Amino acid sequence: MLRNLAWQATDDLTRAQLALFQGLGDAISLTGDDRRRALGLNERAWTAWTDFLSDGPLPAEPPLPEMLRRLGESAFQLSAAGDTRA
Repeated sequence: MLRNLAWQATDDLTRAQLALFQGLGDAISLTGDDRRRALGLNERAWTAWTDFLSDGPLPAEPPLPEMLRRLGESAFQLSAAGDTRA
């Protein structure tokens, strides 16, 4: 049971980080392609991660720790870009 709760918490955290990234992209009007490139993903991986955000399965590539790092770095850069535009 605890294992399922840990996986659910990880899933929820990952979806929240991806949603934050998407929200920042929306705020500065980034296209889907721009968002994909900001995360260094190919089209197949980008589709898998956007499907994940819509309750799809957790993609295998890039591995979760790597994807969370990419999301954090990109979200910071988008946030900084949004601050300079405001």
